[in-house]
Amino acid sequence: MTIRSATVAAGLALAVLLGTSMAYAETTYDVKAIPLDDEGLRALDQKHLRLARKAGTVCVHMAPGGVVRRGSAPVALDGCNISQLDHLVAEENNPALSAYHQAIRPGERYDQNRSWLYWRTVRSQLLANNPELSAPAGK
Repeated sequence: MTIRSATVAAGLALAVLLGTSMAYAETTYDVKAIPLDDEGLRALDQKHLRLARKAGTVCVHMAPGGVVRRGSAPVALDGCNISQLDHLVAEENNPALSAYHQAIRPGERYDQNRSWLYWRTVRSQLLANNPELSAPAGK
């Protein structure tokens, strides 16, 4: 068994243990729960990034052989990071955070080193895919 497959197996075992599943990524979300103002969206993105970093830290310490990465080295996207972040977001019980988590493209969703301006990309995508969000409140 390779280190990567062992880490994936550990992540999937953790998901089962925590009662989460990989199906979490396929859930629907309410885009109206996501604040589209600069301050609200930036705060939501910062909270999500903190949880992504926490998930990465947990997974690094669970790695076989006690491998510890230092600095801003990327953490491998594997079953551990995915299940751990999904669990942490669900545990927050915050509809806006859950919706934001689902609105982020998977490639960036689990990236603890994504740009601190990524929330702007998410807002642009949400407005492009949901024209009703940019409609005036009176209509």
